[in-house]
Amino acid sequence: MRLLAVDGNSIVNRAFYGIRPLTTKDGQFTNAIYGFLTMLYKIKNEENPDAVAIAFDLKTPTFRHKAYAGYKATRKGMPEELASQMEPLKKLLTLLGYRLVTCEGFEADDILGTLAKACEENGNECVIATGDRDSLQLVSDKTSVHLCSNKQDILYTPEKILEAYGVTPKELIEIKAIQGDTSDNIPGAPGVGPKTASALITQYHNIETIFEHLDELKPPKAKKSINENVEQVKLSKFLATIDIDVPVDYDLENAAVGGYYTPEAYELFKRFNFKSFLK
Repeated sequence: MRLLAVDGNSIVNRAFYGIRPLTTKDGQFTNAIYGFLTMLYKIKNEENPDAVAIAFDLKTPTFRHKAYAGYKATRKGMPEELASQMEPLKKLLTLLGYRLVTCEGFEADDILGTLAKACEENGNECVIATGDRDSLQLVSDKTSVHLCSNKQDILYTPEKILEAYGVTPKELIEIKAIQGDTSDNIPGAPGVGPKTASALITQYHNIETIFEHLDELKPPKAKKSINENVEQVKLSKFLATIDIDVPVDYDLENAAVGGYYTPEAYELFKRFNFKSFLK
């Protein structure tokens, strides 16, 4: 069986900013909903899954926020024009028969990782659809990442990651632990950029081995920063690591593809004036 696991928040954000504003006659914004469905159907056609799961973040703090108050603290809030589309989108997806998966205290990434692990353990394949490169750490022989972009979507396998980054999928976590991540406000080792972080992980493979060789690190600037921020680098690795053991209630057999056009969904399509989706 082949599962398509969709990062709902990532895809809806990409849809919202990638399509001009659309509204219904009564002023309901619909561009994110339209864009999400367009992208979802395109990905489904390309990946041909047997089942689909769509993961969404919740508004409650996650275990990362509890561990580090600064986690994602620099991000702007969701625009009201997008926020107003979230519940209608989820309602429409549910009416279409898609299984939505959430879990308090965890992010969509963690749910995707857990679903991918479950697929692997049962001999199934998983394709993760997202616009967020964080999920690349989940790539394995059984799990690939369909990375959505404004130019051309890319399917990441272990071989593709090695070609693009020169490291294994799991080593991407180690790189982020050192260089940090401004988008998520993960601190890393100040002043150590992607090129140096990648070179260090290519040589030492993980931060634990780097800590064992602190005296010999090069260049001097990176050596000094890592020496002075060992605990911060450890924290950054914790924040960057996707949890693959989330307590989600999900049955792959109940998410089989098929039977999406229900009468209720059809009425919503008409209300949103989504003519291209009407059959």
